[in-house]
Amino acid sequence: MRAPWSQQEWQRALVYGLGLSGLAAARLLRSQGVEVVGVDRREAGELDLGELAADRGVELLMGREPDELPVGLDGVVVSPGVPADRPLLAAARRAGIPVIAEVELGYAFVNGPVIGITGSNGKSTTTALTGALLEASGLAVEVCGNIGRPLSACTEGEAGRLFVTELSSFQLEAIDGFHPRAAALLNISADHLDRHDDLDSYLSAKKRLFANQTEEDIAVINADDPLVAEVAVSSRRRFFSRLRAVEDGCFLDGDRVVEATPGRPESELFRRQDLSLPGTHNLENAMAAVLLARAFDADPAIIPPTLGSFSGLPHRLELVRELGEVLWYDDSKGTNVGATLKSLEGFADGSVHLILGGRDKGSDFSVLAPVVERKAVRVYLIGEAAQSVGTALADRVACERSDDLATAVTSAASRVGRGEVVLLSPACASFDQYLDFHARGEHFKDLVRALDG
Repeated sequence: MRAPWSQQEWQRALVYGLGLSGLAAARLLRSQGVEVVGVDRREAGELDLGELAADRGVELLMGREPDELPVGLDGVVVSPGVPADRPLLAAARRAGIPVIAEVELGYAFVNGPVIGITGSNGKSTTTALTGALLEASGLAVEVCGNIGRPLSACTEGEAGRLFVTELSSFQLEAIDGFHPRAAALLNISADHLDRHDDLDSYLSAKKRLFANQTEEDIAVINADDPLVAEVAVSSRRRFFSRLRAVEDGCFLDGDRVVEATPGRPESELFRRQDLSLPGTHNLENAMAAVLLARAFDADPAIIPPTLGSFSGLPHRLELVRELGEVLWYDDSKGTNVGATLKSLEGFADGSVHLILGGRDKGSDFSVLAPVVERKAVRVYLIGEAAQSVGTALADRVACERSDDLATAVTSAASRVGRGEVVLLSPACASFDQYLDFHARGEHFKDLVRALDG
């Protein structure tokens, strides 16, 4: 075990939150002989606890947060969905008990270098694409973290694998010794302000990704994002930029993405048309992924074909259907204002029928107004945030209150014209009407596929 907190042995640990990450942490702890107290505000019947439900080394406290901290704890592992200010976690800290993220626990057991990727938008695509580039170079790779499979579930296997890990601010705020050999901060826009006090605290959580890096490590930085470009790190900074040349990293020169390395001639990495994914934001994601892969000597020859064959991830500006010369796009993963703005950039002015709304995460929807006014023909408002989104946009673009996704799709289908697009990019969380963004996106795709041509 490598992280500083693990120098003392744990005999009994609390795992708060028994979703994918918490269950992976509990199983890893049990494999080391650690007794586990599992806490979740959901009832046991709502969770797939598997073998842990019958394990005598696991005590389950379900249905509510306990009033008092269980006795005899050596540490607490917190799932990313659990706010850091929960009373039980505060009590543990007051008692001097380490409170760590699931990725911190997993990091202590993995047997190869870690790559960390964070940002407000594009994390999953960049993580998956980095993994694809490294695999195409013949390296053994685990793609994990917030993208799906928890890091704690990846500890068994051959030594020397590369662990390409997507990380949210919720995970990063509870790390200690987590040390990625290469790490990327893609962008920052207002997000999760319902959980972070303000943009500064949100950015501070993101910057923790670089806290344990040294001058031998690589930090991949977005030179075009002013909040990101000035982040101070101890490692070597490699920048990516669509807008200007950089001295160390890569940049867009016409249609060519060029790598610049001090003391070496510039070299072409790929051309814009090599990338199969649409949108300028995906060009940025590709540049970041390429720099991360190059940190592990990925073969430049594999970059263009890998970018060309990478089909992207579901619910991230995914083309669902072309119907009557109308394109329907599912961008359900666009759960904040910044994500929606980036998705809109790729469409022609005055061509978009935009479906917005869901559960507000503390966003300033007025930021959307100038771009929506330019890009959108009409906006269809759904979910709890429909009123607040509509108030922010009503003076700039035609809006209608649809309330639910089915109504929005039906109305958009009746109004959209040839050569236009319908885009679900809600700028909000999905939890008011759906289990998650995946369920929302799948419902949208079902509705679109059911439309009569």
